[in-house]
Amino acid sequence: MSNKWTVTLNNGEVIPAFGLGTWQSKKGEVGKAVDIAIRAGYRHIDGAYMYMNEDEIGEALQNLYKEGIVKREDIFITSKLSLFHLGCKEDVLECCQTILTNLQTDYIDLFLIHAPMAIKKGAPFPKLEAEDFLGYNEGQIATVWETMEELVAKGSVKAIGISNFTITKTENLLKTAKIVPAVNQVECHPFFQQEKLRAYCKSKGKVLVFVGILENAFLLY
Repeated sequence: MSNKWTVTLNNGEVIPAFGLGTWQSKKGEVGKAVDIAIRAGYRHIDGAYMYMNEDEIGEALQNLYKEGIVKREDIFITSKLSLFHLGCKEDVLECCQTILTNLQTDYIDLFLIHAPMAIKKGAPFPKLEAEDFLGYNEGQIATVWETMEELVAKGSVKAIGISNFTITKTENLLKTAKIVPAVNQVECHPFFQQEKLRAYCKSKGKVLVFVGILENAFLLY
């Protein structure tokens, strides 16, 4: 892919500017979508633990590798730490390992905190009750981020970032962060332009990932 359609993150990693989003992609369909996208030229797949479809994505990618269509190093994979795994260091490590296993890969190119709020581990997702939402805790997010920094040092993750963070919550994270988040993935499109957040991320050297430009695709700014 031409450098015209890539963005360099704050750690030097290069991310394709267009990617296939897999949110709400059903089992039995998402693998085919990934296969078609890669054959059409996409090199960035955006997934998440909570999408509950990464095992099928992993299978689709393995088939493409075996066919010689692409190699693992040709594909940029984004995944996200689930809201059920924000409770402690062990939960973060467990979630990351599950994602690696499902995707059948040794590393994640970009690992994001899905949102700055926790849900009770073991709660019946997606049918959640009000008491299952534990909310935002600044200290908890700091501990999660420290663990994600360890995953970078270990080589399990190449870059780390955040998703659905406001400016205030990002500033709170930066108080203790050793690694500045590479991206903040948020809803952003002509009808919801996030001008203040865009300017803030640019000032901090972070890439803002636009979600919602197309029905299930995203673009980097």
